[in-house]
Amino acid sequence: MRYRGGRSSIGGMLTELVFSEVLNSIHKSNWRIGNDINQCKLCGKCEAVCSRNALNVNPISKTWTLNNRLCNQCLACIVSCPARSLTQIKL
Repeated sequence: MRYRGGRSSIGGMLTELVFSEVLNSIHKSNWRIGNDINQCKLCGKCEAVCSRNALNVNPISKTWTLNNRLCNQCLACIVSCPARSLTQIKL
């Protein structure tokens, strides 16, 4: 049944549910991956195992960046790090 405004209550509820799921997926965790850049060898193994492409390692500019919006906290990068420079940090 449609309301006079042309919207059904189910459509409105569905939109709210989808929007809340998007917000939860962006801010889903109180944990982040941290890197001790002084200990990091910038070998790129963490970047290679990341299934979400959340990591970017650039040995030329000596930078290591993590996109927290893409990271799903699977911890594969921490396990693969030969220098053990990656840790999980509580915010």
